[in-house]
Amino acid sequence: MADLVIERLGGVAGMGGPGSAIRSRGRIAIADLGPEDRESLAALFDQGVPAGAGVARDSFRYRITRQGEKGSETIEVPENLVPAAIAQSVRDEFI
Repeated sequence: MADLVIERLGGVAGMGGPGSAIRSRGRIAIADLGPEDRESLAALFDQGVPAGAGVARDSFRYRITRQGEKGSETIEVPENLVPAAIAQSVRDEFI
C-alpha cells in the first residue's frame, strides 16, 4: 500500500494559506492505519465528505492525497472527520 500525504490547513492562524509562516504536513503509510481508519478513509475518497459536514469557523481542514488505481487523488476533509492516526502524523514547521 502507498503513503498518504497530509496537509493541515486553516485554523485561527490560517496555516497553509497565502502568506502563512507555518506549514503543517505529514506522511503515513496506509498499511500503518487500523482497519477502522482505513475503512473511514476509503469511504471519504469513494463517497466524498457527507453533506452537512461543513467546516466550523477557525477549525482545521485536512488535504489528504493518496496514490491509487486512478492515479493521484486528493480530498479536503473537515478535522472532525479525520481519523486520529492521520491527524497525529502532521507536524508544524516554520517556513
